[in-house]
Amino acid sequence: MLHVMVMWIVGLIVLLGSIFLAISGKYLIAGCVLLAWTVAEEVVSSIRRRKLYAKFRDKFPTSDDVARSLDREEIRRLRDDEGKARAVHQVRRDVPGMPLVEAAKLVDKL
Repeated sequence: MLHVMVMWIVGLIVLLGSIFLAISGKYLIAGCVLLAWTVAEEVVSSIRRRKLYAKFRDKFPTSDDVARSLDREEIRRLRDDEGKARAVHQVRRDVPGMPLVEAAKLVDKL
């Protein structure tokens, strides 16, 4: 979580620096700085997602393993009473790191 805060703070500094550059008339440099930051942030975010997914897969190799770890009756009740989105939200809360698509498929399967 700390790295997310650090990325947010650095992003804010980059944005303020780019605004200063734009005000100074250095539009091209400001644009390049913002573009470079956007690419760097996306790469870091992608690496973080892959690590989180690998950790999730180590713990739950199959969707059946995930299903066994859940209160299936509660998830079914949420799906039927409050909607699929609420049930998917609960699954992802109960199983941190579970991708949205997999959680939706699991809710459909239950």
